[in-house]
Amino acid sequence: MEEYYSDLFYNDSAAMVPTLLRPKSRGSITVRSTDPFDQPNIDPNILADPEDLEFFVRASRFCVEILETNAMKSVGAKLYAKPFPGCRHQEMGSDDYWRCYARHLVSSFYHSVGTCKMAPDSDPMGIYKDEYISINFTLSINKCESSLEHFINRKKVTQTSFWVVKVLFVNALKACLNNHGSYN
Repeated sequence: MEEYYSDLFYNDSAAMVPTLLRPKSRGSITVRSTDPFDQPNIDPNILADPEDLEFFVRASRFCVEILETNAMKSVGAKLYAKPFPGCRHQEMGSDDYWRCYARHLVSSFYHSVGTCKMAPDSDPMGIYKDEYISINFTLSINKCESSLEHFINRKKVTQTSFWVVKVLFVNALKACLNNHGSYN
């Protein structure tokens, strides 16, 4: 990668980074062994769904269209026309080239969600159950983070995590008041 981008070092440059906010591809986290100290197998499975890959083809073409506007041309903006290693066998700018490019460069922003879906008891895919959260607040509070979300949102996942912590805190406080008449 360093060699590919070396022509841009110490020069004015900018990047357009298309971002797929709701990918259809889904990854998995599985246990590697019965040893609890073994790292899990994490497979983000990025671009497994063909629609995700085609999004990046369209997005790449759109970025090129932006570069071809008079406004961008007036400031000297242009596409970095050096073929990407591993994609040199494709015609630069073709759909196949952009597919190849995406397969090499697309990654995650590490805003993973859905690994521990919060759901009612009726949902067999749910890990966190309503009763567990309200009764065992002190145990659950350490697990309140974005893995609880069952869908990929279009914002920073920390916002939802803060909301979940707030709801759990309020529920725990209400439970304490109902059981003990005070919060002490």
